[in-house]
Amino acid sequence: MTIAKSLLSLQGTDQALAIQRREYRVIEAELDSEGGLPELRQLCEKTKIRELEAKLEIARLESDLALLKSNVAELEARLYGGAITNVRELTAIETEHSAARRKLAQVEESIAPAEVSAEHTRQQYADLISDLADKEKSWNSRQLELRKEKSKKGTAFNEMLEIRNAEASHIPDDHLARYTRLFRSNRGIAVVRVDRGICQGCAVRLPVGELTRLRSADGPIPCSCGRALITEQ
Repeated sequence: MTIAKSLLSLQGTDQALAIQRREYRVIEAELDSEGGLPELRQLCEKTKIRELEAKLEIARLESDLALLKSNVAELEARLYGGAITNVRELTAIETEHSAARRKLAQVEESIAPAEVSAEHTRQQYADLISDLADKEKSWNSRQLELRKEKSKKGTAFNEMLEIRNAEASHIPDDHLARYTRLFRSNRGIAVVRVDRGICQGCAVRLPVGELTRLRSADGPIPCSCGRALITEQ
């Protein structure tokens, strides 16, 4: 086999290895992501905290409501009991009573929205927990599939890598080094054919002198575009 054909064969193997490597990394990435479960668990925890905070807010409002009702009742008893006859003191109690009534109304108005918000958060948390359970069950099955596929891909990659190394061992070091550099810098295309005098890498027609040189060369020659080696079809 000529050096040119050896490089073409090596390039085909390297391209297949690159595809397998990408597929392997995709599987690894999915395994690392755990199907999005860590993010969903974190969201569940945050929602649970929000639900607890909502319940605490309702409890606080209900406590404030009870205290305000007691305070209003006490002020009304003092205001309408007839025991206080001093005008200034009555005016002060009326002012305090009005403020307490306004505060009581505000708290009463706040309870219903707080309860709605708490119920919404509770339902959201319940839905997330249900979704988490379903996804955990699905992920357990998916994880097994991915691990099997990862093992299969890894074995196939290693087998092909052995083939690649065997192919590379028959190529002179200088040609192999040039090929490796071009393969990396040209997105997996280091060696291209010449079809009817045209480089298939850059679509440029080669001068007659270059074609003559190519035909007489022991191996591929650099294309004038400097991007790839050339081998005759």
